[in-house]
Amino acid sequence: HMDGRYMDALVHLDDTDEETGCIKFLAGSHKWGPLEHILGPDTSPHLPTDRYRLEEAISVPARAGDVVLFNIWTVHGSAMNRSRRWRRLVRFGYRHPSNRQTGGQAYRRPGIMVKGVRPKEEGVEISVYGLWTPPASSRKEG
Repeated sequence: HMDGRYMDALVHLDDTDEETGCIKFLAGSHKWGPLEHILGPDTSPHLPTDRYRLEEAISVPARAGDVVLFNIWTVHGSAMNRSRRWRRLVRFGYRHPSNRQTGGQAYRRPGIMVKGVRPKEEGVEISVYGLWTPPASSRKEG
């Protein structure tokens, strides 16, 4: 799949390899721009697996503590963890404040604004995980 962020950072808490399902990238895919995703009620948005094959992707094994950065348009994915080991990581998605999540994997996951101002839309503030109205006690007047 692809994400609508400027950049993603994967901070590995455990070692990953082929058996644990390390992250994989399709070489050169960052140059393709946005690609049409399959959308369905029971799945997150994803690319057609017959056209964008994970088997053809480049594996990026990582050690605990490694950080893997990748571009907004890079096609990426991982296989299932076939081991009895953990495959934990923390994923940071950096994007412009106006880039609103409307569905998919990141939908309604908590987010934090690290810098910038979220634009207003008809009096409702936009957060990184959808429409959100801040509590009255936290709103600034003026």
